Amino acid sequence: MKIFPLLAILIQTALALSANAAEIIKGKNGSIILYSKTYTTSYEDITKSKDGIYRDLIKTNGVPALLTSGDADIIYTLKEKNGKIFIDCAIAETRSNQTGIPIRKSICDLNKELDQDYAELGYSFTDQWKDEASTIDITPLTMNKKPLDVTRGIIEGIEIHENYKSLSQLENSTPDTYLKKNNECYKIPHKQIFINYSTTNPAQPIGLSALITPEIYELKKYTTTTLKSLKYQKCSEMY
Repeated sequence: MKIFPLLAILIQTALALSANAAEIIKGKNGSIILYSKTYTTSYEDITKSKDGIYRDLIKTNGVPALLTSGDADIIYTLKEKNGKIFIDCAIAETRSNQTGIPIRKSICDLNKELDQDYAELGYSFTDQWKDEASTIDITPLTMNKKPLDVTRGIIEGIEIHENYKSLSQLENSTPDTYLKKNNECYKIPHKQIFINYSTTNPAQPIGLSALITPEIYELKKYTTTTLKSLKYQKCSEMY
């Protein structure tokens, strides 16, 4: 079993997690239980390893979530609706097998009721993201020892760039992420940046999330409004 360094620290001993007026806790033999004011619902075969995929109940940003680790590390945030547990978002970290380009993306509004096969849900997205990352030409960095700059998306005219100044940044999945707007740039002061999407238009980024406290998986969200309000400066002063 392989657990990416980013997410290995997320396994917590605290089992009770708040979800609005409900609680989700671990049950016996890999089950989890939803307690609300009017419902008690049990879901079997949710945690513990299955088919080579590690699974556990955790918490991120105060929201109950399930961590799975296999070919990718994926966190599924959970919500309660009418006495049932639904998956809201999938937050994924993996990398291209061909180029080594890291992939950190999330997709929300999944609105899928939890079942025993939930761990497969995120792979329909990560497989596509891996294919896209495998087409990136990394030879300027690997062969010519020159910085590699990759445009990862555009949000209302704001370009999202990843910059690799050295091969070690590629190997360690620690590119510099910066934004470019009207020939001005802003460098995000965090190394682990997730690009956010919604199922309403899964090809169009809607914002960013920066991992700011890995120990409790705390994410700082950058909405479109936030991205527009950042203090941009001349790109020549940065790159």
